[in-house]
Amino acid sequence: MIKEAEQPNLPSGKEYWKSLDSLAETPGFKDWVAREFPEGASMLEGVQRRSFVKLMAASFGLAGLGMTGCRRPEHVILPYGKSPEELIPGVPAFYATSHPTGRGFQPLIVESHQGRPTKVEGNPSYLPYGGSTDVYSQASVLDLYDPDRAQGSFARQTLKNGVNRWKKVSTDSVLNVLNDEVSEGKVAVLTNRSHSLLRQSLQKKVLSSGIQWFEHDAIDYTSAENKLGKALGLKKALRAVPDLSSAKRVLSLDSDFLGNRESNELANTRAFMSGRKVLKPADAKRMNRLYIAESDLSRTGGVADHRLRVESSQMIGFASLVASELLSKLGRSDQSLSKHLKNLSSFTQNQKKWATEAVADLLSNPKKSVILAGGHLPAEVQLLAYEMNRLLGAIGSTINYIEVGASADSILSLESKINDGSVERLFILGGNPVYQTKGFINWEDLSKKLKFVARLGGSIDESSQIANYHLGQSHYLESWDLGATWDQSSFVPVQPLIAPLFDTISEASLLSHLVGEEKDDHSLVENLHSQYSNGGDFNDFLRLGVLATKPVAFTSLDATKAILSIKPGKVKSSKLTEGNLEVLIIPDFHAHDGQYANNGWMQECPDPINKLTWDNALLVSPVLAKILESKHAGLGLLPKPTMLNKSGQIAPDAAQFDGGKQKAPVVTVRMGDRSITAPLYVQPGLADFTLVATLGHGRSNVGRVGQGTGYDVTPLLSDESLVLTGVSIEPTGDFDILANVQEHWSMEGRAIVREANVDEYAADPGFASHMGAESHSPPMWGKDQGKSLEEKATTTPRGNSAYEHPDHTYEKSDVFGIHQWGMTIDLNQCTGCSACVVACQSENNIPVVGKDQVLRGREMHWIRLDRYFSSTARDGAEIPSDVQVSFQGVACMHCETAPCETVCPVNATVHDEEGLNAMAYNRCVGTRYCANNCPYKVRRFNFFDWNKRKTDELYQGPIGDQNDSLVDMGKNPDVTVRMRGVMEKCTYCVQRIQESKIRTKVNAQQSAKYKTGEDGSKLKLEVKDLKVPDGTIKTACQQVCPSDAIVFGDISDPNSEVSKLKNNPRDYSVLGYLNTRPRTTFLAKVRNPNPKMPDFASSPHSAREYHDAAHPSHHGDEHGAH
Repeated sequence: MIKEAEQPNLPSGKEYWKSLDSLAETPGFKDWVAREFPEGASMLEGVQRRSFVKLMAASFGLAGLGMTGCRRPEHVILPYGKSPEELIPGVPAFYATSHPTGRGFQPLIVESHQGRPTKVEGNPSYLPYGGSTDVYSQASVLDLYDPDRAQGSFARQTLKNGVNRWKKVSTDSVLNVLNDEVSEGKVAVLTNRSHSLLRQSLQKKVLSSGIQWFEHDAIDYTSAENKLGKALGLKKALRAVPDLSSAKRVLSLDSDFLGNRESNELANTRAFMSGRKVLKPADAKRMNRLYIAESDLSRTGGVADHRLRVESSQMIGFASLVASELLSKLGRSDQSLSKHLKNLSSFTQNQKKWATEAVADLLSNPKKSVILAGGHLPAEVQLLAYEMNRLLGAIGSTINYIEVGASADSILSLESKINDGSVERLFILGGNPVYQTKGFINWEDLSKKLKFVARLGGSIDESSQIANYHLGQSHYLESWDLGATWDQSSFVPVQPLIAPLFDTISEASLLSHLVGEEKDDHSLVENLHSQYSNGGDFNDFLRLGVLATKPVAFTSLDATKAILSIKPGKVKSSKLTEGNLEVLIIPDFHAHDGQYANNGWMQECPDPINKLTWDNALLVSPVLAKILESKHAGLGLLPKPTMLNKSGQIAPDAAQFDGGKQKAPVVTVRMGDRSITAPLYVQPGLADFTLVATLGHGRSNVGRVGQGTGYDVTPLLSDESLVLTGVSIEPTGDFDILANVQEHWSMEGRAIVREANVDEYAADPGFASHMGAESHSPPMWGKDQGKSLEEKATTTPRGNSAYEHPDHTYEKSDVFGIHQWGMTIDLNQCTGCSACVVACQSENNIPVVGKDQVLRGREMHWIRLDRYFSSTARDGAEIPSDVQVSFQGVACMHCETAPCETVCPVNATVHDEEGLNAMAYNRCVGTRYCANNCPYKVRRFNFFDWNKRKTDELYQGPIGDQNDSLVDMGKNPDVTVRMRGVMEKCTYCVQRIQESKIRTKVNAQQSAKYKTGEDGSKLKLEVKDLKVPDGTIKTACQQVCPSDAIVFGDISDPNSEVSKLKNNPRDYSVLGYLNTRPRTTFLAKVRNPNPKMPDFASSPHSAREYHDAAHPSHHGDEHGAH
């Protein structure tokens, strides 16, 4: 690893000022004052200094210094919609931009406080996403303020002792060196895939100048389209773009189309989950249905109505089976194709039955059905999925295919050209190819054949280690660009919200420099926009953030000939056993392909399925786990069953826990001459002989956050496939400690997540009220049970309580609060994406605590995502293989009779007049009685000054080093940063509530003044004028949700959306029997299974488990029915 040399005399980047006082001390400010206000320069010294600073505060907006610590971008950026262009202290501005990703550019609205980007939201002008974002875009703002990012450019120095180190140099000097190297010839660019139109434009100029171009991504989202285009004999790639808004039946072939493994996740989620919105029994009849065959348990598999475990390496045979069944049921007379598909097919009898009934259901809604294939699957599966969609008549209805440009030459072509001397100088732009390809490319030997290597990257990483120079890459919030969304329906801008904090450069600027382009990035983007918009207004485009386009749909063609060319020998593979395993490599939830490995928000956000943080593990099935336990005595993978496990009273843990810490055995994974070591984790839902490994962890050159996290799977990677066979595992005898935030996977028959099948819901819309202990107790509200929601919310009836509850009135007043806030979460809509967790963390300045503190149960998230598995009746000590998944977001419930409030000795947690369970941080003395009394366990305690101290020096207190001040620039100034010894929790984003109430009042005052001519104390406002209109306030978790699972509003307004949902028969309170009367309630989940499927159950598995626990006398009778 090359270390950075200490350069005390060289500039180390921007120094950040947080107040006008600190700004006044900077030399640059004093020079500016001397130039602009010569007569006032002397006021900066002595007693007049404060007066002058106050005077300057009022003039900064005009003087162009309103960026609070941030250099203003060279070109004016334009705020979104009708937001004011001026920077007003204390008032955030919102700008349209987009996040460049391998899955297309994601349209965003970014909140900026005095020039500091602090929060990312989706752009509602882009309708397919509906204003939502994914978890990575939410976390991306943290990368802007990462202290470990490359804060400039560096040159590699080799000392006399042979040690290499980095010396900081100016970026301009490196660009001059690059010019000299380009003039020598034999230059190549290696970069990652991109959907940038600006890059496409510059790439043509780069190629015409004689520079060669290569691209590589370990997780290549364009792989499927390239395979399909080639299989059909097209010159271009053919991209599948599902339109699931009208889909009634969906069959997924190992495609996690609702998760991060496939492209267009947000549009797919929003469209598909809209078909699962059930507000009345009639809606249930229109519910869509999802079938999935997969090897891993994905988020899409968690939502599915029917799920079949099939190894990814066997998917060609299974897809051929589905195609054969489809052809047969359609009555097609092509005997040669039918016979060929049967030869390609491989299946068990259960798979045959499953596929037969699934196909029959697809054909019951042919043009409203669609089949989706995972992008990691081979060309044969892509081809079969395409042809099946054509036969169903789905093309143009539930799925569209569009032609896009084929990808550039691969990294293997680059390796060949370096070896034959065609390339002697290499520029690595973005990505991290050295880390991702070290399993099949020897970079140490290859780099010796290169005369010069330059690296452009956001941080000094593995790819920097072979470079002569490293250029710091500007963050996308510091850059100009123009990109396309994945579906090619819109072009979106990337406009900088802040000038580069350091001496960094964007990719576009670097490419422009290489080809001698004189125009800057802003001008190039403006010119491109003019071409694509036929001279449209560029400023309007920047304000709106979206330019609609019309991709040309591909005219479908018969793929029979291409399918007949598939050779049966390629499909047939050896049988998988414990000695011949399959490895499926997927992007890691936390680090993706490694680019978020140093992002603390992502590292600490639990994986939606396995609930690990700060780690990855090698996932194995329960079947394989039992085989390994029997084969290797003392492996320590599964806990020994207890008496309660054997009797079925408590489900067994899926791992061994020692003091609450998961103890995972480490194994060596071998594939030929390649191997890795990794800890094992038993995951229900996996195909029996599939190992699931995640890419992105275990990096050797990464910042302090990502150092030492997880294991590295890249030695197993090849450039051909993410599905590997011929793999074996052998225990090492060692153990790793994993940070698992949810030890248990079962609800143990409790009615926490309440579920029913469609038929059950249609027969009894109020099924949720018949579950839980409260269904067997007297009504919580007693004689007032039938009162309206508005009355219950304000008067808090005594019900069956032992004492009278206080009403929600203003202090020392009989006047009720104008609003009564509440929330509803629709469990039928939640996919477990976890974007709400990171959005809440970003909005509310929630700190990162590190793996050690997570292991101690001290994570600080205000909202957590609980994940439960349920199964058919099983032996009590058995970990099930086939499971149904239930997700539930849990935050502070804002209980009307909150048990936390009654035990606080200092009134630090109190109920306000609008129903919020509020925290007075300066009163809290840290007794933690409230956390102990909270039945939902949603209160978080600041054991340390998380925001002040580095996570590895927490126990040193004031002696330890403080965090880098750069991170503080990303804090939301509207939210208090909590200190050590203080309890915190969800506030319903009270800062957003207050901001909306103020804005509503100001608007009402202005309207009344206009109507009456009165002002000041003479101005009279009605209560209705001060009511915040429904839908105005969106909490952070609500705003980010792609499926609209969360609704927040005023429950004292009977016409508000949240009131309507709370009056829905599916609405229920978790642990309602405790009489806490939570303001956050849930809509019970409704599943839509096919009665003809072999895995059909008349009730969801969780409902069966509840029935067995609640009615043990009927336990044996019900097993046969389920």
